Amino acid sequence: MKVIFLTDVAKGRKGEIKEVADGYARNYLFPKGMALPATPAAEKEAKLLLEKKVEHQARQQEEQSQIAGELEGKELRFKAKAGAKGRLHGSITSANIAEELSRITGLEIDKKKVDMEPLHQLGEHEVVVNIGTGTQAKIKVIIEEQTSDD
Repeated sequence: MKVIFLTDVAKGRKGEIKEVADGYARNYLFPKGMALPATPAAEKEAKLLLEKKVEHQARQQEEQSQIAGELEGKELRFKAKAGAKGRLHGSITSANIAEELSRITGLEIDKKKVDMEPLHQLGEHEVVVNIGTGTQAKIKVIIEEQTSDD
């Protein structure tokens, strides 16, 4: 029996049209709302939805590339108190970096997209920001010692 998957399952992905066993379709997929019978009208609708999905993904990828281009090579400077051997009293975290990037660029950057361990040393550090699927931007974080006048 030919079915159109409404959700991702072990045998197929959402929107996919596939041939499955009659019993699997009638006893499992249809009762749980995971698939519909593949009628000509339903197939046509599924193809239209798939085209829209592909178009949406392309547009989203373009937006992510644009954001990555904006962020790529940005330099962030932080001042922090440090002790012996340049070790910070505290750390610079992904939340600090996301907040500063959001302030500078005007874009909303989530701290979960900043891929790093907290920084505990003075100096230059390279940090990767994951914008989306496979799209990344590398930024430079410079941590300087805070003097008493700062």
